[in-house]
Amino acid sequence: MDKTPHRDRLQRLLPIMASAVIIAGLLMMVAVFRHSQDTLVDSQDSQLMRTAQSVDNNIIGHFNWYCSDLAYVISRWGFKTAERRWLNGEGADELLRLLRETPLSRTEAVENMLVVQDGAAVLSTEGPTDYTSIVRLGENNGVDIWLCLDGGGQLCVALVQPGENAKYAAVINGETFFALAERLSAAETRDQILLMDAAGQYFFHRTAQGVHVETVEEALALDADAHSGLRQMLEIQESGQPGAAFFRADSLIEGEHHTARIAILPAPDNVNGCFTVGIAGSYDQIVRPLQSAAVQMILCSGAVVAGAAILLLFLLRSRRHHQQTQAELDLLRQKTRAMEELSAQTQQIAHRQRLETIGTLTSGIAHEFNNLLTPIMGYSILILEKLPAEDTESYDNALEIYKASQKAKKIISRLSNLSRKNTAQTFRAVSPDRLAEQVLEVAGPVRPKTVHIETGFSCGGQDVLGDETQLFQLLLNLVLNAFEALGAQGGTVRVSTAAQGSHVVLRVADNGPGIPEEARDKIFDPFFTTKGSGKGIGLGLAIVYQIVETHGGSITMESAAGQGTAFTVSLPAVQGEAPPATEQH
Repeated sequence: MDKTPHRDRLQRLLPIMASAVIIAGLLMMVAVFRHSQDTLVDSQDSQLMRTAQSVDNNIIGHFNWYCSDLAYVISRWGFKTAERRWLNGEGADELLRLLRETPLSRTEAVENMLVVQDGAAVLSTEGPTDYTSIVRLGENNGVDIWLCLDGGGQLCVALVQPGENAKYAAVINGETFFALAERLSAAETRDQILLMDAAGQYFFHRTAQGVHVETVEEALALDADAHSGLRQMLEIQESGQPGAAFFRADSLIEGEHHTARIAILPAPDNVNGCFTVGIAGSYDQIVRPLQSAAVQMILCSGAVVAGAAILLLFLLRSRRHHQQTQAELDLLRQKTRAMEELSAQTQQIAHRQRLETIGTLTSGIAHEFNNLLTPIMGYSILILEKLPAEDTESYDNALEIYKASQKAKKIISRLSNLSRKNTAQTFRAVSPDRLAEQVLEVAGPVRPKTVHIETGFSCGGQDVLGDETQLFQLLLNLVLNAFEALGAQGGTVRVSTAAQGSHVVLRVADNGPGIPEEARDKIFDPFFTTKGSGKGIGLGLAIVYQIVETHGGSITMESAAGQGTAFTVSLPAVQGEAPPATEQH
């Protein structure tokens, strides 16, 4: 039978098949590029939204601080007496003196303290009273938040606290207010922070010349293209839902422009309720390297496909070189496996980089909050020392401020533990049985009276190699969590140890209500907690998980509704004679 027509037909179809393969490969590359681009945009949106939330929380934090201080000012001893004397025509010197001597008046952000009657400023600690109210943005703990203009036409933020016979206001310059909002943000060098009031009248942003505050109408009329991010803020504020969008942005370097991505938290539905927050990040810096890599990958893929087509033609035309061809195919398979391994390693590196970014952000926030808490605690102690003995109410208020600051310090300490990187650790042989006894001894004073402890220590002298301080913290966190799970209803907590082959197992179990099924996949995530508001910040189990990973172990959780929860930690045991203590990083 003549096979020549069949061979000729196959040779004619070969170029068509090769072209189809090349086109299919290019389409696949385009699809992969688009998917990667979408993934990068989603990742950047998440980072920008977290930064926007940080700025949002920063604003409400300052509002809470200033509003509580303002409320304290007008409740001071002797303030109401000075107010009545001023209203009776005996002069305002005493009233103004009390306003000037408050910590709030000496704050760098507050430029003036006003006494307001019938909507107009009548007294001022700094002299000028020619302020004009524009719009009321909202309220915070009974304090009204207004936008106003001073005599020079500069925009200000005014916090107005009603008194018995008058109102009292703390005035913050608009540019100073914006600087406070952006001071603790986690934005990168090229990221921009944009603020707009809830009424959509004024726009706060930083330019190459510095902080700038202008009306929305002026900004759009002057250069609508340069303020396209402002248009996005107006649209998202009108929708009332957080969102992200692309826009053309001016760089802080004069004359430069770039494509940017902006994430927006609209007011009044965000935390601060008064200002819409926008965070804009450079999009070009992320996508351009990806585009360059995609082009290089397409060219390389085209070369590989072309080579494969030539190789296929060679195979069909000459079977005499079968062994050589098979060797080349084996080589291609090895390269494919190497590329798969490289892809897996790249994904692991990207995952570690994301974790390092979270750790850096967390440690930075913890550091900055420590800087804020130190003066708060210091001023609280000064107030406690200077208050007269008969002023018990003010003494109790100042004491509550100091106690709250101490609690915040503890939370910051746990944040620092979670984000600590490259910290030297001393690994030595640790007895699990002795460790469990020490933990129960330390946890004893906080054990509810209705909770009973059962133990079962059966390691038989088998030690685990690890950092004793960290292992102590790991087991203590699990025991305290079990105490809290049982609470007032009471129950039993069982702490046990056992040697299982080349590992040592630590187990903490309770017969409490159990963990809800929908929360079980998230319990080791930082900041996730099943406790009520104010009862936890979700770092205990995240720290436990981090310690287990550091020691090369594993942790599992078993829970059933109404039957309790059990955490099992498996750690490598010391093999043979205990090695000397080693320092790990």
